Amino acid sequence: MNEDRKKTVNSVYIDASAEEIWWYVATAEGWKHFLSDIATYSGAQPEIARGDELTLVIGELTNRAVCAECVKPDLIRFDEHYTSIFPDGSRWEYSLKTSFIFEPIGSGPCTKVTVTVEGYTEDEMLQWVRECGETGWRQSLFHLKNTIELGLDLRNSIFNYPRLGVMNYTATPAQLEEQGLAGAGIRGNFIGTVYPNSPAHRAGLRSGIIVTSLGGMPVPTYNDFVKALSRFYGTGKPADIVFYERGERCAVTAHLTYDDRFTGMIDPNEISLDEISIRRRELSAVEERE
Repeated sequence: MNEDRKKTVNSVYIDASAEEIWWYVATAEGWKHFLSDIATYSGAQPEIARGDELTLVIGELTNRAVCAECVKPDLIRFDEHYTSIFPDGSRWEYSLKTSFIFEPIGSGPCTKVTVTVEGYTEDEMLQWVRECGETGWRQSLFHLKNTIELGLDLRNSIFNYPRLGVMNYTATPAQLEEQGLAGAGIRGNFIGTVYPNSPAHRAGLRSGIIVTSLGGMPVPTYNDFVKALSRFYGTGKPADIVFYERGERCAVTAHLTYDDRFTGMIDPNEISLDEISIRRRELSAVEERE
């Protein structure tokens, strides 16, 4: 397996000391300030210590993490177990390891924060999570920077962009070759799953295709796919989609959605994840009968 596909590494420079930034990832209250909707942990002290269990709930995603290493204010590392709720209400679990490294830059209050996530395999779902996670940490570190430097909470604007309702990732060379795109120098996103009653499903898209353009914007990588969707935030406009199926170039128009089944944007303080799972299962059953 390519070593680059086993982990992700993202960094940001923040105009603050390592000690100030440390609070945001080493306390439950800090996590709630920049990323998590719910944060609890087992320790008796305000700051997380080695061996403490931390539970973060971010929308429909639950992360049960154990602090594996803690060297204040240089490094903190977690062994994590995630549970995600799919659009049909089913749940999927996986495990990763995430570390935060804080490096003071220069003589002023500037710190480089690096987040490394490890534990990915060639499993298709974990490669999807790898690309989701890499983009997600870019967004989260940007939000952490804005939170600390400007006092802004932009998480809804950053994460709540409209969705197509698919599981997708950057197409591999073999997938491009299968569609006859490798020699043409065309890249795109492989659609691993089209969720029932999603915008993609209603537009006639199917699993196994490669999307090369969304809203007139080329999408050679997963990150480009997310940026293309983000351009539709608040517009209400339909998205023109160019894709390849069985080697043929095709085009459709899809009406994107903010439905929480596809965005994951729920408030777990208002509705429990068990209720979300039940509601989605019931809705999926109704839609299957229709």
